[in-house]
Amino acid sequence: MKIILLADLEGVSGVVDNEQQARPGAPLYQEAREYLLSDVRAVIEGALDGGATEITIFDMHYYGLNLNLAKIHPQTWVFMGKPRKIYPLLKEVYQKADGFMMVGFHAMAQTPGGLLTHTYDHSIKSLYLNGILVGEIGMEAAIAGFYRVPLIFVSGDSKGTEEAESLLGDVPTVTVKWAVNEHSALCLPIEVTHNEIRKTAKESLERIAEFKPYTLEPPYHIEVEFFLPEKAEKMEKLAGVTRIDELTVEAQGDDLPLLWEEFIGFCQNYQ
Repeated sequence: MKIILLADLEGVSGVVDNEQQARPGAPLYQEAREYLLSDVRAVIEGALDGGATEITIFDMHYYGLNLNLAKIHPQTWVFMGKPRKIYPLLKEVYQKADGFMMVGFHAMAQTPGGLLTHTYDHSIKSLYLNGILVGEIGMEAAIAGFYRVPLIFVSGDSKGTEEAESLLGDVPTVTVKWAVNEHSALCLPIEVTHNEIRKTAKESLERIAEFKPYTLEPPYHIEVEFFLPEKAEKMEKLAGVTRIDELTVEAQGDDLPLLWEEFIGFCQNYQ
């Protein structure tokens, strides 16, 4: 079985503050990288034990330079770096995949009591996909669903896993820490989370036939509200984007992965 693994940093074991995860060079960033590596390796070990034959990892955090390749299992591919104009590669990988997994994810922006909450970019206040309020978990599940690939595993903080379960129902989740507020959480020891992640990842592979893709009907409609009007003003300069009001823009298309790549790429890289 071929598996896709999306790896983020805010939702991994032990990460609770921007001093750990905001950027390379942050005081505790190297420590956070080790926590990320531990969670990722646990997922890989569990997936391989459950029958995976090939795993493609997408390093999703910040510049995409967080994973130490010297310590990653040799039975994997790792896509690293930004900007991510990778639609052809994404299409090829997803069309061949049997399932996808998410490690280290977090709740969407504005989640009450959430930990390190945001939705892709800190300028985004809310994201609606076909009228459904989603965060990164929901959008990535829908992108995979476009290719008929089911989400089979999510790990993260308590608010992130709650979000996954609320939207997707029976997706297996592992909560590695319980959010208290934006910058604090009750954390489990790394050894405990590693064992639970590995166990649940293995079980999810063994049950992969039970999971259905998260699919929405085209055309796909994206509506994004920003915190500041300046961002909406900039985004309306992207072809296909319409400004609705001072803070909100929308876009629509029949190819969700391409639509979102163009939108979020412009949002994060536009100067």
